[in-house]
Amino acid sequence: MENHVKEFSKSEILLHNSSKDCWIIVFNQVYNITDFLQKHPGGSEILLSRAGEDATSFFQTRHGRNNKIYEYLSPYKIGILPEHERVDEAAFEEPFFDELVKACQRKNLFQVKKEKKRIFHTIRASFLLLNIAIVVSVFYFKLNIGWAIPLVVIQALLSTSLFGLLAHEHTHRVFPENKLLRYLLIGVWPILWPFISRRALIYEHNSHHIKIGDPDHDYEVMAFSHFVRYSGLVQHRTIHKIQHRISFLWYMFYANIITTIGGIFTSFWKNKNRRVALHHNVSILVTVLVFLILPWILHGSFLHFLGLYLLFQCILFSFVYMGAAINHFTPIANQEIPDEMKNKFAYYVCHNTTNFAPNSKFWFFLSGGFNIQIEHHLNAFVPVENLRELRKIVKPLCEKYGYPYIEYGSLSALYRAHYNFLFSMSKPSLDQSIQQEINNKRSFQAR
Repeated sequence: MENHVKEFSKSEILLHNSSKDCWIIVFNQVYNITDFLQKHPGGSEILLSRAGEDATSFFQTRHGRNNKIYEYLSPYKIGILPEHERVDEAAFEEPFFDELVKACQRKNLFQVKKEKKRIFHTIRASFLLLNIAIVVSVFYFKLNIGWAIPLVVIQALLSTSLFGLLAHEHTHRVFPENKLLRYLLIGVWPILWPFISRRALIYEHNSHHIKIGDPDHDYEVMAFSHFVRYSGLVQHRTIHKIQHRISFLWYMFYANIITTIGGIFTSFWKNKNRRVALHHNVSILVTVLVFLILPWILHGSFLHFLGLYLLFQCILFSFVYMGAAINHFTPIANQEIPDEMKNKFAYYVCHNTTNFAPNSKFWFFLSGGFNIQIEHHLNAFVPVENLRELRKIVKPLCEKYGYPYIEYGSLSALYRAHYNFLFSMSKPSLDQSIQQEINNKRSFQAR
């Protein structure tokens, strides 16, 4: 124990998880950053998403280990974790990760070049305006069903792309940079991504980045546990015996399960941030008003608009989930992690993440960059515009250090691998592969 430094347990730190009382852990040190939140150049919400918990991987990913940022943090230090809860200092020393962060800084991948930014912003603006135009045409001018159905399909695909190009970027950095545009994005959020409320996404998704596939950190694993078993740490249920056959049915209701059913029946809202539930309910209210209540008042035919809305959400949620989530639930997750790599953050990421169709511009823009997941999880602060450039760095580094690097040539190939993973998890008894997956997660300390 360090002399004259107070110790705080993780359970005690977790109680300080609001904007008025925000503690975090960085490299085993405890900081009260309440007064630092508004000074943070990366915005307060990214820090609040880790309030009361370990934020080491976020700081290490963006700033490396030797940076003046830690000098800025020093006045806010209030203590240290007790020895039995500290992550072994050796785990923070990962040459692969250090080299990766330095390469990102050297190539300035945290910033987007003006020309590339212009192209991507044009795509975002075009997709957004077309999306809103379709909503107005279909739900407020009540086009006949022959026109309405294909337009709603296009609307869902546009929202899928924008989820990666807009919403996902907003969860990891101050985006858009213009404050007025940020407020406009917040305003149209419930229309573009119903049931995927903004604040819930920020807290849930950043927690998922800390420890992929673990029920205590990966909210999707908790929320889906009554329907799909993504981890051996989830108790087996009768429905899990057929999960690999019917999982696609649940994906159509992905956001409903994650943020609504999961929010009610798990401890997420209670432990992470008590205001999340309120924001989520307001978001749902706006969605229902825009897609159902107002069109019904104007034109009647409630079932007509309900059917069109369900078509929109089922296509949107299915593509978002298949493009963004199943990348983490493939057979590689059940393979053994070598003892010398048991607690290495970057290795854990590569072990639990895959890419699909990485060279396809079609899938890149349709998924909003979610087809390149390995790179994103290794450094979540690299904008989507630079992910393909980051891939040129990560792939050789994985070969150099012997890290796993799994890519599937198509979404269908990824889904088949995911199907095989779900089949192994559907077994009521633990086989060797599932037990190995449990051991991998238990041996890795979240940070």
